[in-house]
Formats: sequence, C-alpha cells, structure tokens
Amino acid sequence: MGEVTKQKNDGGIVRTEEKKKIAHLGFLTALGNSHNGVIGGFLVLNMSGRPVEFHCTSPVRPNRAQEILYGETLDSFVCGEQIAPALVGRAKIELAAVLTNDPNMLPAIQLLNAPLGIVLRHVNNSDIKTESDVGRSPSEFDKNLNAMAESSFSDSPSSGSTDQHLLDCKKNDDPFFYDTLSALPFVPGVDYSCWRETICGRNRLALPTCFVTESHEKVSFEECVSRITPFLKSIDSMEPFERIRLAVEEAQKSN
Repeated sequence: MGEVTKQKNDGGIVRTEEKKKIAHLGFLTALGNSHNGVIGGFLVLNMSGRPVEFHCTSPVRPNRAQEILYGETLDSFVCGEQIAPALVGRAKIELAAVLTNDPNMLPAIQLLNAPLGIVLRHVNNSDIKTESDVGRSPSEFDKNLNAMAESSFSDSPSSGSTDQHLLDCKKNDDPFFYDTLSALPFVPGVDYSCWRETICGRNRLALPTCFVTESHEKVSFEECVSRITPFLKSIDSMEPFERIRLAVEEAQKSN
C-alpha cells in the first residue's frame, strides 16, 4: 500500500501523487565457520512477518592457501564480500533494509542497494518506551544503554564470558546477538564510529549514520529508522534468525 503526499505545481494547483512504500525487510545470517564451511541464509518478510523469499548458499569452504593469505580478514571476506552480496542479489523485490546478527556481514554495506543494519540483544528495561533514539543526546542514550546492557546480560541464562557464550552459540549454530554497538568485535573495513544505535520497542539495532546505495542515493540514519520501524510493530527482530537456522537445517537434510 502506498502513502499519499500533496504537492503544488507552479500554477498553484494542488495535485496528489502516490509515493511507493517498500513493504519487505530482509534478514541475513551465516551458520558454521570458515574451517568447516559457512552457509549463508537470507529471509525476506512482509509487514506481517510472513515469508516472501528464502535463499541459502551451499557450504563455502576456503582452501588452506586462502586461510593463510586472508588471515584474520577471512571471515569478513567470506561473509561480507562473498555470501551477503550473492544472497541479497537474488531478491526479486525491493527491500526497505537488510538486518543481520553477524558483524562479519557488515562489509557488505558497500555492496548492497538497501541499508544494512545489525540486530542487537533485546532491551529489557521498561523505562525505555521511545521508538528510536532520534533527538536524544548521545551521552544520555549511552548511559541508558550501558545500564541496560548490564541488566540484560545478568538476566541471561548463559554463564561465563560473552566470548564463551559466542563460542557455544557458534558451536550449536544458535543465533547469537551482541548486547551493544560498543560490544561488536573489530571487523576489517567497518568503522563503528559511523554507526548509531536505535531502540524500537524492545528491539535494539545499530545502523549507519548515512547509507549510500549503489545508485549513489543517500539514505540518512533517520530514514533507515523510519523504513524499519513499521516492521517491528509485528516482527521480533531476533526471531527470524531462528527461522533461517531451522530452514537451512532442513535444506541440508534434503541434500
């Protein structure tokens, strides 16, 4: 469904036009690791949270020479420069944005034609009721996030360090989510100083302050938030990644 806007022409006549509303949101993730094989999964949902498209890759296994030559940049190369563009490029419909839970997918931001953001762990603080952090001072927002991150992590059923939790999740292929933007690991080519967090209900995301599409169209942080927010009224931002995991498992069984 489109939204109607009004414009005046030079003659003072008011005319209405239909502005296209992009009604699909993509979820992108990777399962496994570069040693045993990485499988990418991409799920596109409509405003109601129903699947419109699903794509996955066969296991991507870098050879030993690539492991040596790429070193610590291997995972971000495989996920962000190989898997992500290939999967998102298969989408047959226009996307409002693409969300991932894997920082190694973020280098793809330079290769996609839709804004790319990362889903962080849900907010559990009932004091946060705003849909986004737009208009709030960074210092106030950061203080609230730090407090919420401590509360969220202490309430988590897992024990041990975040790194151990990540290892356990990777081992079991369970979706893993970082607590805050500042907790994201270093990824070559990704400058987190150009990213901001936003809260939509319980959903917490990190998005680039400005995104430039392949066609050189600039999309501001505020525009990214406005594109994603309508979906989060009916979609839990963390839940689709579990759907992808289960769908990939089924696809692997049939192969």
